[in-house]
Amino acid sequence: MVTLGWPNKTNDLKLLYPTSILETGWDILFFWIARMIMLGLKMTGQVPFKEVYCHSLVRDSEGRKMSKSLGNVIDPLDVISGISLERLHEKLYQGNLHPGEVQKAIKYQKTAFPDGIPQCGADALRFTMANATTGGADINLDVKV
Repeated sequence: MVTLGWPNKTNDLKLLYPTSILETGWDILFFWIARMIMLGLKMTGQVPFKEVYCHSLVRDSEGRKMSKSLGNVIDPLDVISGISLERLHEKLYQGNLHPGEVQKAIKYQKTAFPDGIPQCGADALRFTMANATTGGADINLDVKV
């Protein structure tokens, strides 16, 4: 709302609020989406979106939600092309993690990917995405062969 000019009745606010669809992970329905609805109703008298589409969550091989601070986020391009453990570490240093978080992520990467990520090709990701669209269940991504 604020980015559209609220509390002023701007043209952007009139044109773009409410929107039709919000796409989100199911895990934040109460913590974020419900609060967006309550705030929108309180401040404008309108629900901020008409429909909510919930997508699956991609989790690591241990079932944990992917998180930069855990170091378990995998770049899909790295799954397609493969990447060495050293290059995975370099990518952490290029990001915006706190140095303590980088060390925790490096520890996880050494355990999870001691030889890096092997080249899996695009078909591995196509299979994963097809699985996500058919059942809505979480996806535990494991690149170990």
